[in-house]
Amino acid sequence: MLRPVAILSLLVGVAASAQPLPAPRERQERRVALSSGPAEPVPELRVAAGITTLLLFDAPLDRGAVELEGRERFRIVDVGERILALEPAVDLGSGERLGLRVRFAGSATQDRGVFVLVSHATQVDTRVEVFHRKDSVELLHAELMDTRAQLKAQTEENQKLRALRDSGGPVELIMSGRLDHWGVRANRIKMEKEQSHGASLTVESATSFLAPTWAAISVKVRNHGKNSWAPALARVVSPRRGTSLGVLNVRSVLPKIGPEEAGLIVIETEVPSWLPGEVCSLELLDSDGVRQVLVPGVAF
Repeated sequence: MLRPVAILSLLVGVAASAQPLPAPRERQERRVALSSGPAEPVPELRVAAGITTLLLFDAPLDRGAVELEGRERFRIVDVGERILALEPAVDLGSGERLGLRVRFAGSATQDRGVFVLVSHATQVDTRVEVFHRKDSVELLHAELMDTRAQLKAQTEENQKLRALRDSGGPVELIMSGRLDHWGVRANRIKMEKEQSHGASLTVESATSFLAPTWAAISVKVRNHGKNSWAPALARVVSPRRGTSLGVLNVRSVLPKIGPEEAGLIVIETEVPSWLPGEVCSLELLDSDGVRQVLVPGVAF
């Protein structure tokens, strides 16, 4: 038989093990410039227990002049010629701030770097490039390289988008009738035999398409009215969930569907997150947001 004290210890241990673990911190790489005057904010470094924060300086350090508050609380404090590695043994408390001061080798006494070490709930700095001044050549060069890399990535993304457009994206392929159904699930939507009597717009056919990376609905609409018409907006709603599916594009083969004409309209949507076969409804609206066409029973 277990004694009451032993049972209590077991229960406490189980309760402690059941506590949710803290979310892992996102590891950050960034660069900072040292403050050039008392009016400028002191750079903050986000540290965490068990994770090494590496500072890389643009000039040699005076290795014997590094001052760290609470140094005994750090498992690693390793000073190199241009590198400083820090790793606290335990996390800093909420709102706690520890000072870090460095001096550069062969410089005047005032040529120092000052930082504040803090703990952040979701982020930790793993690699920080430190520059003497905000207008230093090295910092400006690094920022220029970043800008060039971002422009290159944007250019490549634009090229991919243009290639998709020129090669015929899902909307163009559906509208042209040349859609290759390989990897695409097409579901013809069963239309109601009788639609609203006297309606100026009726749906003759509708088909939903679902691929791994895109989804779309094509609708053939006949205009019985006296005025030309074209949809301005579309809405795809799941009655069961009460949520809408994001609409990415609304295109019509004809600029406008004239009286007694039928035209194909293709609505490109986000890939639905709900289960395959779940029914939703499609609404085509005019520029005032008034529903003109309703297609129930749409299933991807």
